[in-house]
Amino acid sequence: MGLAQLIDAHKQEVLGRWKEMVRTLTDARKLSDSSLENHVPELIDWLAARLRDRSSTNDYGTQMLSRVHAFQRVGEDFDLVEVLVELSVLREVLLGLWVEEPAGVAPVEVLHLSQDLDDVVTVCTTEFARQVVTRYCGSPQAAQTLGP
Repeated sequence: MGLAQLIDAHKQEVLGRWKEMVRTLTDARKLSDSSLENHVPELIDWLAARLRDRSSTNDYGTQMLSRVHAFQRVGEDFDLVEVLVELSVLREVLLGLWVEEPAGVAPVEVLHLSQDLDDVVTVCTTEFARQVVTRYCGSPQAAQTLGP
């Protein structure tokens, strides 16, 4: 079983572990389950799809889902550190799944998962900063200097 299939087979468990761990964060405690999960189930699906097809140019997870997550968390007055910890927890849960059931998972799959999550973190951080600049400085032009 490859890493994508492992993630697919344990998606609800991954989501449950992630929610449990993230609920320990100060800002996350106040969120409803639907607000907390937001796009995470879709992100998990996208990560598994990317593992199955590395040649895909589908950057939906890194672009759209990361931006949606950042936008929502800015609106809920989250701190950037907590947003990054949420993504770090997702990485920890997914890697923990691999550690528990390593049979059939190629090391390159773990590397690819890590690279995709790094891309998600980069886009989410940039979008979060862009939203904060726009919100508090009122200047969309200033936010554009943060990059694509």
